[in-house]
Amino acid sequence: TTSGIPYNRINLAHGRAHNHGWTNGDSILADSGTEQLEFIALSQRTGDPKYQQKAENVIRQLQKIYPSDGLLPIYINPHSGTASYSKITFGAMGDSFYEYLLKVWIQGNKTESVKHY
Repeated sequence: TTSGIPYNRINLAHGRAHNHGWTNGDSILADSGTEQLEFIALSQRTGDPKYQQKAENVIRQLQKIYPSDGLLPIYINPHSGTASYSKITFGAMGDSFYEYLLKVWIQGNKTESVKHY
């Protein structure tokens, strides 16, 4: 998307990306924030950095909307990159995002501050 927040579903047969209808078109935090490991590994194995760059851009875009407490809502508008709904949870639709942050930092050989990781 133009915001850098990915759609959570892709129809490979048609090449169309979209989100679940029940999210009113919003991307889900856990889905958007857990694809990084695979894309970083793809870049490492192919030698093409574009996959890692796209995946890391998702984290950068989410960092722009981080509230002071660091807890993100579970619904993100993929067009604007802003929070769509204020529900915050470490349960379903949010938990995996937080679990993956450190893994992404380690796998990506990061040296910058881990504040948002």
